[in-house]
Amino acid sequence: MNRQQVLTAIGFMLLLSGWQILAMNMHQILLASPIQAITSLWEMLHTPYFYDNFLISIKRISLGIIFGGFSGFVFGTIAGINQNIKYLLDPLRWLIMSMPSVIIVVLAMLWFGMGSTMAVFMIAVITAPVVYVNTVKGIEAVDKELIEVAKIYKFPFFTRIKNLYTPAIAGPLSAAIVMITCQGARIAVMAELLGANEGIGYAVGITRSNLEIPQLFAWILTTLFIVAIFEFVLFRPIQNYFMRWQR
Repeated sequence: MNRQQVLTAIGFMLLLSGWQILAMNMHQILLASPIQAITSLWEMLHTPYFYDNFLISIKRISLGIIFGGFSGFVFGTIAGINQNIKYLLDPLRWLIMSMPSVIIVVLAMLWFGMGSTMAVFMIAVITAPVVYVNTVKGIEAVDKELIEVAKIYKFPFFTRIKNLYTPAIAGPLSAAIVMITCQGARIAVMAELLGANEGIGYAVGITRSNLEIPQLFAWILTTLFIVAIFEFVLFRPIQNYFMRWQR
């Protein structure tokens, strides 16, 4: 194990230790211990109910991140290259990023009702500005003299994208991807909790109503597992590929 892995493992153990200490000093109706949560999760893994809600949430989070990330990247690229477009989109970007998530939930429920469309819409709307801002910042960081040289020598458009803009936006975009992954999972659970009859958020609402605290924390662990899948299995290899030039 390298130094980074050792420190990460130590941080993980400190987190578990802190959780256990809190559980020992609080009533079990308020906080389940790590062992109780893991045991409950293991029991849930043997039920179809778990997989039904798990897969529904995975689908919603995936679609929301894809739509939000793609739209944020496309508009961010256009706005980064064309300042006029950026000025036109700034009020909309500011409005979405300033609006509380609960208000977006209410509007989404009014427009789309309860279900997957509402949850996907929420995730896409809230995550798109994050990708948009980071894409714009990355493109604006490109050396203007290099851009002028590329124009003088009439480099093809895709050559400029590959060799000028991609290295510049790789760093900010990688950070944005990590942010929207965590944000997307949180938003999906909140949307399902407030306006869905299936999914992890819905299951969290049921366990909360029944005061099934170990199951509640088991669903929290499941949400963390989803974020880990997206970040370390899918997005981290992509990030390493685009950031390979730093090595």
